[in-house]
Amino acid sequence: MIINISYLVLHKFATIPKQLDHQGGQSARSCEELNCLSLPFNPEDLRVSDLTLLRYYTRLTVLGVGQEIKVSLTQVAEYLFTSPRHARNLVAKMQQQGWLKWQPKVGRNQRSILRLNLDLDTIKQMLAKEQILAGKYEKALTILDNDEVVFGRLLQSTSGASIREGRLHIQLTYKRPFERLVPHQIQRSSERFLLRQIYCCLIQCDEQGRFHPELAHHWEYDAQHFQWVFYLRPGLAFHDGSPIDANTIVSLFAKLSSLEEYKKELAHLVDVSAPQPQKVVFSLNQSDLGFAGLLSGVKYSIQPASQVNNAYSPMVTGCGPFQVQDHSPHKLILSAFDQFYGCRALTDHVTIWILNEDELYPQGMHIKQKNQQQNISCHHDVELSNVEELAIITSNQSSRVEDGCMFILFNQGAHSPLNENQKRYLATEISGEKLEHYLAQQPTKFDAVVASNLLPVWQPVVRPPAPKTNLPNQISIAVYDYTVLIHCAFGVKHILEEMGLTAAVNIYSYRELNFLAQQGKLYETIVITNINLDDNRHFSAFSHLFGNPMLHHCIGPAESQWLLKALIDIRSTTPLTHYLIALEPLASSLINEYCLVPLFHHKQTLRFQGVLKDVALTNWGWPDIKNVWSID
Repeated sequence: MIINISYLVLHKFATIPKQLDHQGGQSARSCEELNCLSLPFNPEDLRVSDLTLLRYYTRLTVLGVGQEIKVSLTQVAEYLFTSPRHARNLVAKMQQQGWLKWQPKVGRNQRSILRLNLDLDTIKQMLAKEQILAGKYEKALTILDNDEVVFGRLLQSTSGASIREGRLHIQLTYKRPFERLVPHQIQRSSERFLLRQIYCCLIQCDEQGRFHPELAHHWEYDAQHFQWVFYLRPGLAFHDGSPIDANTIVSLFAKLSSLEEYKKELAHLVDVSAPQPQKVVFSLNQSDLGFAGLLSGVKYSIQPASQVNNAYSPMVTGCGPFQVQDHSPHKLILSAFDQFYGCRALTDHVTIWILNEDELYPQGMHIKQKNQQQNISCHHDVELSNVEELAIITSNQSSRVEDGCMFILFNQGAHSPLNENQKRYLATEISGEKLEHYLAQQPTKFDAVVASNLLPVWQPVVRPPAPKTNLPNQISIAVYDYTVLIHCAFGVKHILEEMGLTAAVNIYSYRELNFLAQQGKLYETIVITNINLDDNRHFSAFSHLFGNPMLHHCIGPAESQWLLKALIDIRSTTPLTHYLIALEPLASSLINEYCLVPLFHHKQTLRFQGVLKDVALTNWGWPDIKNVWSID
């Protein structure tokens, strides 16, 4: 015979008040009071979902938050639209969560004291934060009534590394959507960082210009026949499982060689062949001691040849330590590739949420459309740095002076280009020092070192002040949508207006600005842009001087031809480890000829400082995510 013990227990307690009343009731209690005090509740009764409990709490908030309320359990049950018994369990659960305080009173007609501790928004954010930490983002949004602004702030506050079901997950936030992550398109610094996580090259080149194996485990250069030979590792595969062999490389380079962005760099490449499944031969028509450095560049990452033609899908196929699991305007999710040829990433998953910081923090900078005036303010408050701080900054893992420069180009392709005297005079008036003085007085500040050459390791170029000369009444400034460059552009605009000139700032996307330069349709008087070297530092510097479309458009055909010839001479005779030494005189000449004006070396600060501890800062200002680990 099966006996329902729960039923017997509940039935027994339910009859107690009547029994006490029949006995005279000297210490008689109401059913309400027994529900509050006498009944030991079952933990099963408290297994109410947080979202359901929140809905019940919402009904109580009409009583007021932060004040003591005298109310009976029956009244509470009426507010909750439930039975007194269920109300008791709900109130107990809410008290356990710290949402409210319930002080029951003993005796007939005695009302208990209820105090709601937290307002509704606070509880929603607490519950949503718990869901975010558990990786349940959709549920968190539901709790927040799909308020994406609050959701974004919680994402920022919960960023970092966490263990979920035994797997290491990194959650980060970023300020803008990422472009399609393919190597053959022009990419900004953050995209180039992500390309390094998703793809591999044939070989790697470190900051000293030394080669290291990646997909190729061995390589050699035949100086007599101008041939570079690479030997691939066996068993290589893309993220989709398709094999990588020598024919894969041949097919890829056949596609790349036809693209406009590659023609100049690969003009001396005669043939790519695969005499064996694991052997790739690159045949050149002239000496190139640093060709392997070229192949170590992000744009030469190995991808399926078919992906070069597919220009739409955000889902891409790579061969690096992480594969793309999801890529949308709202987030990017990477997961570790278990079949990666090298050491598997310690991190299992990376989720990068895209947040509009202007919406999260209304006091942030607001950018209007092209050709419109702008009001700039910013919630950041960092200071410009002195040159003496360079060594300290560079040695700090979480902060470093970039291998690069923000600079002004005097555009010889403009509708009305400046003459030599005008360039000299303007170079004196809008120097880095004067721009620093202006920016230091503004609420918008950024961390930087005044530059006197394109790289901080190169010798300063000092030019005497130029005499005053007549300038055009109107000067236009082109810049791409990078916050620091925009600050500089409006600083230059202010200086020009103080000189009595009319100045306009035109803001483009990074890709649009490069495209206009490639097409010879960039017409602004000056262009403010930057270079930032990748991890293959030596060749990256060469590449910026050799293939930067904005640089070659702005300096004009004669200077461009001179620069290209000098660079070809360097790659024909100079080993990669000496590129930076050989390139320095070329950069200095561009400055001395007033083709460009160095402004600042941006001080990169780890955007995720305090979020990911003891994580090295990469060249791109991002943490080394594949080596993040936790002992928790």
